[in-house]
Amino acid sequence: MTDLTDRMRTCAARIVAVASKDDIVYNDAADLLIEASNILEAAPAPWGEPMEIIPPVAPPSSIEFGMGRATWLAPGDTLPKANPYRSTNTCPNCDSRASKTVRRVENKLMLVCPVCAETWEFKR
Repeated sequence: MTDLTDRMRTCAARIVAVASKDDIVYNDAADLLIEASNILEAAPAPWGEPMEIIPPVAPPSSIEFGMGRATWLAPGDTLPKANPYRSTNTCPNCDSRASKTVRRVENKLMLVCPVCAETWEFKR
């Protein structure tokens, strides 16, 4: 602690030496450093009693979530591909949102997925 208070007082002495009498902010900072170093040096605060170490709680051996169809039941399970929030330009096969290629087939615009090459009709 004495090293810290010595460095604080050294900084305060440098601020007072460099700052002019009109620099209120610098002089106030020096005063605060000196006051803080005096408080730190006065008396150390009591540390108090050590805290109790709480043992960690073991996770349950089998975790099952039964909140509907779209939940995982075990590691490695897959979710259904149905996504109600999917936009019309999202690939229906791989759910890719990458930029699609547009091709015209007769009077229809067809989108082609660059990831899986799935083709489907563009709808607004």
